[in-house]
Amino acid sequence: MQAAQTRADILAAARRRFAVSGYAATNLKDIAADAGVSVQTLYDSVGTKAELVRGLNDLIDGEAKVWEIAASIPSEQDPRVLAAVPARITRRLVERCGDILRAGVAGMQAEPDLVPVVSEGGRRHRAGVAVVAARLGELGALRDQLTPEQAALTIAALSDFRLAIALIDDHALSLDDVELWIADTTVRAVLGPI
Repeated sequence: MQAAQTRADILAAARRRFAVSGYAATNLKDIAADAGVSVQTLYDSVGTKAELVRGLNDLIDGEAKVWEIAASIPSEQDPRVLAAVPARITRRLVERCGDILRAGVAGMQAEPDLVPVVSEGGRRHRAGVAVVAARLGELGALRDQLTPEQAALTIAALSDFRLAIALIDDHALSLDDVELWIADTTVRAVLGPI
């Protein structure tokens, strides 16, 4: 249990450093100091800087408590509520982890170590919306001629955290407005008459 707490402390320290200073300007010595551990303990707990960064996806999912929202998917019977699940998850991710999401996307161009992290986050997102789309298909709620795969692609694009951030930054929407926009647009785009 102590090892898990040490790892969590290190990831939290890394999150704060990366969000403030960016990936390139952050070094393991500073992360270790912030976490209250030695550099060797950092290596033993999470590995290299690149491996540490890969652990941030788990930190993001944990802090956003994605599983709390996703747990409703298998039993949800209302297609509108189900179609809004990705919007709720995206809102929670941006609300609780927007700092590190922004840092990852911003640093990805200059730092190749960040590409797998952002890619893994995208893979998780697409897998989650595929479950929602499949459930909508099971309920017979998809628009005519729309396959679950096509619905998943549409939902993934609409609920991508980068779009949510653009709606906030470029269009001055609040988190409530972003969630509502994503949910309403998803319902209109993928659901048939209910």
